[in-house]
Amino acid sequence: MEKLFWRIFAKRSLISFFILIFLLFTCILRVAEICSKNYSEVQANLSSIKIEITNQRGTIFDCNGYPLTNNKKKIIACVSPTPRAITAISTVLKGDELESVLETLKNGKPAICEVERKIECDGILCTEIYATDNYIPAIHSIGYCDGDNNGVCGLEKSYNSYLQSEYPLTVRYACDGKGRILQGVAPTIENKISPLSYGVVSTIDINIQNIVESAAENLTKGAIVVADVKTAKIRGIVSVPTFTTDSIENLLNHPLTPLYNRTLGAYNVGSVFKLCVAASAIENGYQDFKYTCKGSCKIIDRTFKCHNLNGHGMNDLNSAISQSCNTYFYNLGIKSGANNLITMASNLNFGKTIRLSNNISTAKGTLPTLEKLQNIAHLANFSIGQGDFTAAPISLLPLYCAIATDGKYYMPSIVEGTTKNAKITKYNYGSPTRAFSKSTANKLKKALSLVVTEGTGVLGNPRTVTAAGKTATAQTGKFLSGKEIESSWFCGFFPLESPKYVVVLFAENKALATKPCAQIFAEIADKIVTQQ
Repeated sequence: MEKLFWRIFAKRSLISFFILIFLLFTCILRVAEICSKNYSEVQANLSSIKIEITNQRGTIFDCNGYPLTNNKKKIIACVSPTPRAITAISTVLKGDELESVLETLKNGKPAICEVERKIECDGILCTEIYATDNYIPAIHSIGYCDGDNNGVCGLEKSYNSYLQSEYPLTVRYACDGKGRILQGVAPTIENKISPLSYGVVSTIDINIQNIVESAAENLTKGAIVVADVKTAKIRGIVSVPTFTTDSIENLLNHPLTPLYNRTLGAYNVGSVFKLCVAASAIENGYQDFKYTCKGSCKIIDRTFKCHNLNGHGMNDLNSAISQSCNTYFYNLGIKSGANNLITMASNLNFGKTIRLSNNISTAKGTLPTLEKLQNIAHLANFSIGQGDFTAAPISLLPLYCAIATDGKYYMPSIVEGTTKNAKITKYNYGSPTRAFSKSTANKLKKALSLVVTEGTGVLGNPRTVTAAGKTATAQTGKFLSGKEIESSWFCGFFPLESPKYVVVLFAENKALATKPCAQIFAEIADKIVTQQ
């Protein structure tokens, strides 16, 4: 029995020994393989020169896949320090650029330069790269990059880390042991990943954007925003004045502040806010309120004037909206009450920021406090969108989207999502918010249609499509040459029967605009409808 035990023990020990030897041998082979690879890589790096061609960056697209950045190609020549290559490049470049390239080549080093056309010559390797033109559509929102290819503003800054490439585009030259370029060995391009294969998809439609930018030439200072009624996705957006990337250093102290994004800034709003007051009144049972406008009315000990000093006569809600009667809305706001007005304004996101994408938000604007509105003089001013109330142009979208649909709105957005290899990861732009009933929306829609057919906004009636909208002139409390600067607005949507687009127009200084905002709206609507 004891002999049998030792025989089994010896057999198992021998098997274990061979298993250990096998495992040890496998480990040695694995270590040798790793060392061999690392050695090969080190050797490759020691016997080559690598030069960066460009720090690649992903693309920002419109909603149809059109590249808004990386929208042009450049040809880059990688030139070896050989007589034939030097002769060939000397016939293409001129001046300081040629001198700089020749200096590098004479030192026995390869040179990188931009050329107008591909050069067919031994010693010169040409490759195409993508670049962004000096003109960028919707530049305040899309943004631009600095000299180190980092986003400075807009989506370029918001998605900077996503758009940056992990590895730059480079060219590698084989060298001898002394670091001299080996003749007859072609260089290789590394990390050639198309910047069109990944990036950010914006909500902008380049066709609508072009229409908006053309229309914006009528505004010296201001903003235009066009959004999809049902989703509030922004299809066209421009802040005026706009700019190009080749002029930025000259604009820092420009009196018109072109680098400032006016679509996000808060301004005095005026009568386009009356629709919020009207919505509150209808929701709280005051839709049948009537008032006789005599050109002015007294509130406490102050006289509050209408823009029509002769008066509008008897007004109901429809005529008061179409004629933009101030005295009607002073009294409607007081009747409706401060609590109801503030509640409706808050439901429509006034006095709050609107987040368009990562790190891009509107200014909050200002809502008067309930305490302040206990003074009915302040409440009257608030009821026509004046006093302490301010809002950004984009902040008017929820109100007019809600009217154009059925009382619900989505928060405005400017990003569809990110894309990589044709796969889109969608941006979450949230769920709709109900601000008021469908019945209220229909009543307001009807009133707004009267504005452009028989009211203050007849210039906003397009030729090719039905529409609705509201005009506004807002006092700013700012003066130029002793005269108060007035802003003008127009907010509207089209087609009336089945609204598709809502438009917000803002002229920061009414006197500097070459056309009224209502007329610009009509022209935008006609061009969009004709184009589609």
